Amino acid sequence: MAAPSLSFIYNTGADTVYSGTGGADGDWRVIDVAGVPDLKIFTGGGIQGTLPVPTTTAGSRDATVRPSSGSYVVPQIYIEDTSAGIMYHVPLASGNPNTNRYVFGVYVDGTITSDLYLEYWDDNTFSSTDSPVLSGTVSNSNVSMVNAIRTTHAAPPGSWNGGTATHDGKSYDSASYLKGFNDKLRLMGEDSVVNEAVYFNMYLRIPYDTELFHETPVEAYRYLYS
Repeated sequence: MAAPSLSFIYNTGADTVYSGTGGADGDWRVIDVAGVPDLKIFTGGGIQGTLPVPTTTAGSRDATVRPSSGSYVVPQIYIEDTSAGIMYHVPLASGNPNTNRYVFGVYVDGTITSDLYLEYWDDNTFSSTDSPVLSGTVSNSNVSMVNAIRTTHAAPPGSWNGGTATHDGKSYDSASYLKGFNDKLRLMGEDSVVNEAVYFNMYLRIPYDTELFHETPVEAYRYLYS
């Protein structure tokens, strides 16, 4: 069996399903992972407050202010196309609470013989989760600041705010603090994915007692094929 082809997609418009087969389609765009790969940027909530939408210049950043108490969801997520010199806002991501379903996705062209797992690591050696954004702090029980929820079968419930797991079944299932191999997210909820898209939504939440940091963890996808 040939290796499946994966397209990593994101929605720049209304909360509507992706109807393509791996390429850009309507408000859905494709994250380029070849050559100079696109970057997922968590930003806003700092001196500028928010960056311009629906697009802004590549390299634009607004360092999020660390809260004096509690925690703070980074308000904006962009996909940065450095080769084109532009950043595209993902308006359905972030916010609190967030019940948007069709935000990020992966289109599988072919057959995966396992679930498709979303993971976060320090770097592309996939060997450690020691960076501040993944190791967490005492106030957040030393869990990752990156939280994602599967939305392939249903939208997130209103109770999901980038926190703990909310359901363990074939629906919105298992919000997960993404951290290495053990804390990953099943994007389908079944042991195969064939010629279809799976979806998720996500946050990055900064606790008050974190150290100041600038980190570039990597987003990874794990699966089997035969």
